Amino acid sequence: MAKKLLDPHMWDLETLFKCVYNVPVYQRPYSWDKEQVEVLLNDIFAKFDSSEKEEGYYTGNIIIYDKDDKIDGHITSYDIIDGQQRLTTFSLILLATYSLALSNGSSETDSTMLKIKESLWKIINRQNQKETRAVILNSIEKECYEALYDSCFDAPKDIVEFCNNYECKNVFDERIISNFLCCYKLLNERIVKNSQSAILDFADYLLMGMKFIAIEANCKQQEVFTMFESINSKGKKLEVIDLFKTYVFSKMDEKSYSVYSKKWGKLINKTKDNLYDYLYTYIRAFITYYRQNINIDNFKSLSSSELLTVFQVDSEQEALKKLIDELEDKIDYYNMLFDSDLAYNLVKSSKFRFFYKMFVNNSYKHPKPLLFRMLIEYKDENISKKDVEDITLETVSFMVKFLTISDRDSKDAINVFKDIMTDIIKDKKIDKQSIINKFESQLLLKGITSETLKNTIKGLDCYEEKRDIAIPLIALYESTEVKKENNGEIKYNTSYDQAYELVNDFSELYSLDHLLVQTPNKEDSHFKYYKNKESNTLVLKEGHDFPQELAQSGMDYDVFEKSILNRIGNLRIYYRDKNSGRQNDAISLPEIKDFYNYKNVKERATKMVEVIFDKCIPNIPVDIKNIDIGKSKKKIKKFKDINDFIELGDLKPGDKVFLTLFPKESIATLIDGKYVEYNGEKITINEWGCKVTGWKSIRIYEYMSKYGETETLQDKRDRYDKEEKENNIEE
Repeated sequence: MAKKLLDPHMWDLETLFKCVYNVPVYQRPYSWDKEQVEVLLNDIFAKFDSSEKEEGYYTGNIIIYDKDDKIDGHITSYDIIDGQQRLTTFSLILLATYSLALSNGSSETDSTMLKIKESLWKIINRQNQKETRAVILNSIEKECYEALYDSCFDAPKDIVEFCNNYECKNVFDERIISNFLCCYKLLNERIVKNSQSAILDFADYLLMGMKFIAIEANCKQQEVFTMFESINSKGKKLEVIDLFKTYVFSKMDEKSYSVYSKKWGKLINKTKDNLYDYLYTYIRAFITYYRQNINIDNFKSLSSSELLTVFQVDSEQEALKKLIDELEDKIDYYNMLFDSDLAYNLVKSSKFRFFYKMFVNNSYKHPKPLLFRMLIEYKDENISKKDVEDITLETVSFMVKFLTISDRDSKDAINVFKDIMTDIIKDKKIDKQSIINKFESQLLLKGITSETLKNTIKGLDCYEEKRDIAIPLIALYESTEVKKENNGEIKYNTSYDQAYELVNDFSELYSLDHLLVQTPNKEDSHFKYYKNKESNTLVLKEGHDFPQELAQSGMDYDVFEKSILNRIGNLRIYYRDKNSGRQNDAISLPEIKDFYNYKNVKERATKMVEVIFDKCIPNIPVDIKNIDIGKSKKKIKKFKDINDFIELGDLKPGDKVFLTLFPKESIATLIDGKYVEYNGEKITINEWGCKVTGWKSIRIYEYMSKYGETETLQDKRDRYDKEEKENNIEE
């Protein structure tokens, strides 16, 4: 009689663990956290203590696949298709029960203890074999899980000490150790405290009272994935990468399945369970640039169309195999996106290492496909080391200026990277100058000039709110030597090794230090301010030079810190031990003498931003004629014209206005909603725009700003539109 496709069995835990369960390499790592373990155990405790104890505790369905590979000729070995989280957790509960029982005086020869041991370690040749564990993991946490399992076998009474001393290598190891200790602690608190024998009574309940419906799948291995997707589509929601995996292996023949399932598992391990992000990054770098996340429908479409063309094959199976081969081949370059030392081992450039460290530390997402492709092109000798240095500097510089400092719309940044990657994929090469032009053109179009950047960052809280980006910028300044030559010329020389050291060893060796100290001593005559600790307010002394609009006696001291003390001109990177030793004493250093006034903060800030934005990460001039101003990709909303802005108070007659493309040359005076005065001439606003740019027509709202602001009128339109939509939703 033929086997059923799905053959269900109602098994208790003791029956279930008469077999061995292998978590296939393609499965994702153990992901339950301590809270989930606590919920499970507390439910079991409640059932154990109730009058309905004899009914047992139903734990749900598991799906298993008979590998037809018996251990020692009689022990069935299954692959776990669905249910690995519960089976792994129950193995941890049993291990904790076994260790705890022995630690509390239970005999190894007790019948219950023998049943627990046989459930955990299979008997071969009349002996429990340490290597034949009930559950076998094959993912990132494999080594940790096996070490814990073996320690329970060898020295169960010392298992807590083992856990406390075990050096976890990743978050998955931490879950294994943490969840085991959670089981041990809860069992000790809820069960052992009642009596010495209570743990054995509970163990009997675990073995016989835990009920599983084990569904045995009888089909070809590659068909398991289709079944898995079908079953889960009616239940819990799968992760996107699991849906990808199911689709990929449903297309594989039996011969290919074994090879590529192992490759898939290795990719999960090497990406530390971040395979979706790797696949997403690869597709955006080499296949097509998706602005949004890729879902299963996108992936199926890619698989049946673009992948066939890119890999020049005739079938989906071959295309998917090529894709996995490519992912396997390029995995090291993906991992470099998170490790500047790995990338430096490839590129060997101090300048590259510093800016790449900025990219890694700030976890910028948009540049990942570009930098991933760049590293591979460099490895293939398609671009030079100088190209890599310049592309990395410009990419990181753009992100810092556009998003971090100017706080512009992330969608606009995505569009820039989409344009860049679309060209690279189409041309099958990286054009450094084209990339730089696209970055610089976007900065120019949005009015993000060196001057606006300098003014903006000088007013930011760089100690708390913008700390992550302030640290590398200050490191650049402090690592740049400014030298005046005999002929009067100023030379700048930046030590990128020194800058890297300041950033890389920050927190461990260095910290951010305030020059005007945070809380000076009230009696210190040098400082013209102090903190009233009782009211947490600012007290200003006679002779201070803080501007009235920024600092007044009686104001909240936290506000004073943010608006004055935390400015970039008042910060430096200093040795941590010396900084803590200094406490709130005045600074006495050759290069910074008598730094006691707000004037010092302003002067130092000016020097800093000039070095940073004029020499270290300057805006590069681009030819305005090469900027594509053809069809606007953004639909201009017919909402708020200039008269509306005047009515709202955003503009008023007499205001100075300018075009972000030509901030100095375009300054004009607003007359009303239609006219400006420019170079002594009254002309319409559109005529003014065309006259300045030399264009025949102009979308004036996209480039017109009020003097002193970086927000264009189109930015204001978009903001008002968004606010109105939000208000309508609330209503």
